[in-house]
Amino acid sequence: MSIMQDFEESRKMIGAEKYDAIEKYLNEVCPKSNYDKYNKELNSLINIPSDEWLKKKEELEEKYGIIFLDDILYKTEEWDKFETWYNEKSKTYIIELWENNADRNDGFGQIEADDIKDLGQAIKKAKEIFETTECVSIEVQNYISREALYFRDKVNEKYFFVKENVKTEEEELNEPGE
Repeated sequence: MSIMQDFEESRKMIGAEKYDAIEKYLNEVCPKSNYDKYNKELNSLINIPSDEWLKKKEELEEKYGIIFLDDILYKTEEWDKFETWYNEKSKTYIIELWENNADRNDGFGQIEADDIKDLGQAIKKAKEIFETTECVSIEVQNYISREALYFRDKVNEKYFFVKENVKTEEEELNEPGE
């Protein structure tokens, strides 16, 4: 089985949402700048013997906190760290806003606040942001799935609270301050 087939099989076993969350996790625990520094130093070691190169490679991975997708999939310790992160982040919320309809249509939202642990607090904060900025719409979303749990739009003057885990049911609110 090729590496890509192996990863696809893992994706099927884990589930698409959770598998895709691994990328978010990797970006948080090891930012791209760390990978860039790691690769730069690793590329400078091109003319050393292979056994020494492998040792230096491990040292650089430790130095920059490098974690790869296969580390999470195949190392119990790394999987457990991911599981802990995933369980915490699946219960957190972000607030995304759009300054105009073109941005909304093109998917150019701005994350205004993240890592909010309580849905009620996230909605309250979204309402405050919405009332004090010139944005045309705002959403409270689940951090992992990016599912909209609250939506407000100045253009259509609609206010929705989407019940968690019920994707088809939306309840229009009468007043934005409720």
